[in-house]
Amino acid sequence: IYDDSDQLSLVKRAIREAGLEPSAVNPREMLSRIDAEKNAGRLPEQSQPGDDLKALLAHKVYLQYQRLLRAANAVDFGDLLLLLVDLLRKHPELRSKYQRRFTHVLVDEFQDTNPVQYELLRLLAPPGSNVVVVGDDDQSIYRWRGAQVDNILGFPRDYPGCVVVKLEQNYRSDQTILEAAHAIISKNRRRMEKKLWSARGKGEPLGLMIHRDERQEAQEVARTIHSLKNQGVTDYQLIAVFFRTYAQSRIL
Repeated sequence: IYDDSDQLSLVKRAIREAGLEPSAVNPREMLSRIDAEKNAGRLPEQSQPGDDLKALLAHKVYLQYQRLLRAANAVDFGDLLLLLVDLLRKHPELRSKYQRRFTHVLVDEFQDTNPVQYELLRLLAPPGSNVVVVGDDDQSIYRWRGAQVDNILGFPRDYPGCVVVKLEQNYRSDQTILEAAHAIISKNRRRMEKKLWSARGKGEPLGLMIHRDERQEAQEVARTIHSLKNQGVTDYQLIAVFFRTYAQSRIL
């Protein structure tokens, strides 16, 4: 299984063997386009080259890239799902065997699935099967990684007769936080209607800080923490700062 550096080396070779000028083609961009095609469930012969020049070049590189992978008896991460899906597409008897083997299928974080993952689900557990998917369309944030919120929004249509159960009680946050979150997310044009509630009641009012950069933001967070301690409101060990990615902790 080729890792990122292996894939980059291979795509550079594919660019050369496809007869393209290496200086005119960005290898990482080509890899990104190839990955997008695989996430969409398309092998080179199934993908449409497109009209713009970059799409045409990417299709040419994709063809050569797959030939080189096969020649090396290798796969990349995208192939692990795509080749399985292609196998199940082409061999009904094999597909039936695994449909019988997996009588109950559960998919978690369904809002983060991409087209090839959803096709795999439908091949293993077609409509009428015992399928449970768990997810929240309001938490779909991985579109840049190929995830499609249409998978969860369209599930009741694709699996007619399914039962939709909304788990709207929230046990983590107070009502003030939930109402603020709902005021924002309810503006999405395409979403399953739901409104979370909490038995914890109202909490403290929320504050909003807007800063020019992460350094100013970190200084204000630190100042607020020191202020709470100095006023005797709370102690340092009772204060937590939540952040989305670890890189944000460095400046703090």
